[in-house]
Amino acid sequence: MFAISPTDNNWFYYLKKNNFNSTVNFWTPTPWNIKGLNKGDKFFFMLKAPIRLIGGFGEFVEYKNLTAEQAWIEFGFRNGRDSKQNFIDSIQKYIDSNSKKFGKKTINANTYTIGCIILQNCQFWENEEFKQLDKDKIKFSSQIVKLKYFDDALNMLDPSSLIERFHPLKGQRENLFTQVNGRIGQERFKSAVLKAYNHRCCISGDPTPELLEASHIQSYLNINSNHIQNGILLRIDLHRLFDNGLLYIDEEYTIHISSVLKNDYYYSFCGKKINLPTNSKDYPSVEALKIKRNDFRTTTYP
Repeated sequence: MFAISPTDNNWFYYLKKNNFNSTVNFWTPTPWNIKGLNKGDKFFFMLKAPIRLIGGFGEFVEYKNLTAEQAWIEFGFRNGRDSKQNFIDSIQKYIDSNSKKFGKKTINANTYTIGCIILQNCQFWENEEFKQLDKDKIKFSSQIVKLKYFDDALNMLDPSSLIERFHPLKGQRENLFTQVNGRIGQERFKSAVLKAYNHRCCISGDPTPELLEASHIQSYLNINSNHIQNGILLRIDLHRLFDNGLLYIDEEYTIHISSVLKNDYYYSFCGKKINLPTNSKDYPSVEALKIKRNDFRTTTYP
């Protein structure tokens, strides 16, 4: 089972820009009370006109009704808006345009109820990766305003071009312009890393979505760097330490903290092992970790 739903373009691009892939709220201006999806089912984003293309998907977690205030408290920016007022204004705009019952009435955020379709492991594809539906196989009318369920399996993703085992890459990084303006495959990479590590930092165990980042072990060179075995999930501060050579994970998956770093909290992780993915095929590449060791800034590590 999967579903396709018309998707607010501003919601999509805001979450994409801010790398909010985990536990996002696909909110609906009135309760939809959906019951046709099970946990893990794919929920595809049909971007609204003038785009009218599939821009990615999320994996369904649950549906619930919340007041607008409760939704903001629970999800914040992961509602796809940059402020609480913008969020409330967006709800108001939608009901003014589409709801005969609630339209033209100023909502009270503390009492007005919206629908919340909770998604995780979201992928927000690059524009050139957007997909057009095969209308002979997938019929999705432009008149659909909520969502449509499909029973047949749908391979919306391109077959993976990644080799089964990651081998460190050789060559130069893509130029700065490419890095600043997005990397093809980055969304798939982050989604895969989040899922592999069960949405928890592999060192601290922190599950806070706003703090989690998918880190490349061998620095990003090109799209082939986005292999699950070249990724680990780290809290943002630990990611910075890892990238800057102040934290190292050896080939036994043991954590080392640089002698340059004078911080008892971070030293508390020294000598411990990271939490590994459930699937051994997703374990960090030992070859990549060995290369990363060259960046480690310490005088005490043998």
